[in-house]
Formats: sequence, structure tokens, C-alpha cells
Amino acid sequence: QFGKTKVHNHPCPFFGIPNPPAPCPCPLRQAWGSLDALIGRLRAAYEENGGRPETNPFGSRCVRIYLRDVRDYQAKARGVSYEKKRKRPKPKVTAPTTDG
Repeated sequence: QFGKTKVHNHPCPFFGIPNPPAPCPCPLRQAWGSLDALIGRLRAAYEENGGRPETNPFGSRCVRIYLRDVRDYQAKARGVSYEKKRKRPKPKVTAPTTDG
């Protein structure tokens, strides 16, 4: 409720629409990227202040799962896919040869 990103709830008619045509009462939330950056800074600060990486609470599995769930939910709510796309190699262009 303290962010700037509009995240539509399931019953909202604009759920899954990237650019809704009208305002709705859905809450503003912190964007996934901002949460991810904050957790990254907390993880680094913990280790810089003498914490061991294997005991870092900000690097735990449950935090990673939570961040993934937030990302997936926000992606569905906005109608955006965060799935990695496979890069295709560009076709090689060969210069035409002149026989003469």
C-alpha cells in the first residue's frame, strides 16, 4: 500500500490489462523491481557488517520464493510476461559476388 505501482486484484475488470482505460480502486503497491533492489541492498549490508553469507536471512530460499511470487502476481495483474525469451541468432548476410 506504500508504493506507486497499480496492482489490480483478481475481481478487478482491468486485471491482466497493461493500460487500463479508466481508474479503479485497486491498491498501489511497491513494484517488484524495487523490492528486489531493497532485498539486494539488505543482503549486501548484512555481509558487509560481519554476517556470514550462509546465515544471511535476506538470501534465504523463502525470500527468493516470495520475490518470485510477487513478480509473477504483478506480471499477471498487469498483463505482462516476464518469461525469458530465447534469443535467435541473426541470419548471416553474404555480399553478392560478381563474376566478370
